[in-house]
Amino acid sequence: MPQMPQFSLALLFILTLCVPSKTLLAQETVKQNLTTQALGCYDANRFCISISPPTNGNYEVYAQRKIPLPLVLTLSASGLASTLPTSGLTPGSTSNVFLDNDAPVLMGVIKSPRRFWHSMKVSWTSGVLNAVHNDEVIYLPPLRPASNYPVVQGFGGGCYALDFAAPVGTPVFAARDGVVIDTKDDGQLGGASKRFAKHANFVAILHDDGTTGEYYHLKYKGVVVTREQKVKAGELIGYSGNTGFSSLPHLHFAVYTAKYEGKYMSVPFALKNEPN
Repeated sequence: MPQMPQFSLALLFILTLCVPSKTLLAQETVKQNLTTQALGCYDANRFCISISPPTNGNYEVYAQRKIPLPLVLTLSASGLASTLPTSGLTPGSTSNVFLDNDAPVLMGVIKSPRRFWHSMKVSWTSGVLNAVHNDEVIYLPPLRPASNYPVVQGFGGGCYALDFAAPVGTPVFAARDGVVIDTKDDGQLGGASKRFAKHANFVAILHDDGTTGEYYHLKYKGVVVTREQKVKAGELIGYSGNTGFSSLPHLHFAVYTAKYEGKYMSVPFALKNEPN
């Protein structure tokens, strides 16, 4: 067991982006494919955006998931006439949809595929839209024995997350049963600036109530599970690190419910008290 460094709470600059997001500007990805049959696929082929052949001068835009895991999707583009209800926060050129099955969903109608691809922006969140957390669940500590890894920041300011001080390479365990819905382990950078946030390595696990448990700042190549893999509480899922928006090694753990526009909302949860 590596010896625990002495962390100062004043020096530990933890991830302040309590709600991580994934947003992709599609222009660079698909600008070589501007035909009326254009297809753009994202997030390791998690989902695709496609355009149908024209009918009376109109083209239909569809979204379809390619992996059997729930996904909340927001699509916006110049000239998009949405066929779906808006969230109340977005203009009519934006469509929101919860993809809970593999059928293609009509997102809207356009006049010009070229204009669409050049202005299109898509953001997504893994998980069930507005999932309701099962508050009867008690989570296992993600680092064990828990007494070796102090909580250096807890719930506060509307953010329900725990930050555990831990040296790089500390084993991280699933806090609850579920299915791995997302991972990243190719980030090599970390630092006390938001510009490093995109480099954070993580594991996200879908729970049976539709929420996701997310484990952030893992080390480079420190993920040992794969997307769609079933895991049990207490199972090894990776190793802690210092990647992303972080100045000192720690594990950021939180439980989220998915929202539109690539957003999440953290929810309160309880950890099991374990003897030393």
